[in-house]
Amino acid sequence: RILKYLLDASPCGIYWGYLCSRAHSLEVPCQTAEELVLIRLACLARVEDRSAYRQLEECWAALGSGERSTLLHHFLADGIEETAFVFEFLPDCVANAVRNPSIGLTCLLEILICLLNMLQPAAPGLLANMSQCKLILVNLSDMSEFIACVRNRFVFETCVSRCKVRFTGGRVQLEMTGSNWARVNEPNSDITSLAYSVKDVLQKQRTLETQILHQCFQGLKRTARFSLTAETFPV
Repeated sequence: RILKYLLDASPCGIYWGYLCSRAHSLEVPCQTAEELVLIRLACLARVEDRSAYRQLEECWAALGSGERSTLLHHFLADGIEETAFVFEFLPDCVANAVRNPSIGLTCLLEILICLLNMLQPAAPGLLANMSQCKLILVNLSDMSEFIACVRNRFVFETCVSRCKVRFTGGRVQLEMTGSNWARVNEPNSDITSLAYSVKDVLQKQRTLETQILHQCFQGLKRTARFSLTAETFPV
């Protein structure tokens, strides 16, 4: 149904119109920027019902506010007016992360943030010889295979530091290298389990602090509005 507007609507309108129609079919909201990104992630994760969508929301909520902000900017960039990275094989990465009990979707999103932080400073140089192009393709096929095999979450969380990035054929190729593949069968240890626990506690603390600050800000706004009303309409 969306394609019938192909000659009348903008490319962004067609794209986000399709995602909104997908949100309606799942009976989930798609009004805010965060809701639009969530429905895009739902498509990448091949979410087919509200139960799976709720699980996706939980994975998203487990990220810190700064991490969510980075992903919001990435998934909302259109590659037309602003520079955007397209992660090829990302649906395969998502599927393999969800199936791998040592990884999970939240961990994969954290790695995507590491990749974005690494690639964004290099974007102007990557586009230097590509006139009027704002789209950078990043091949994640090697990472997809690595996600399916790796047994240790800590090894995966640190894999970007052992990756090699090559720019060839107009796209970025992410190579996992032998340093990563040599550790693919390392089992989880007590030390790595402890590291996960500490990280989870710190993440929950940051999330709680963000919620408290938001509530305080809302309270201050309500107080300011009340004061203004009282001054305008004194009893």
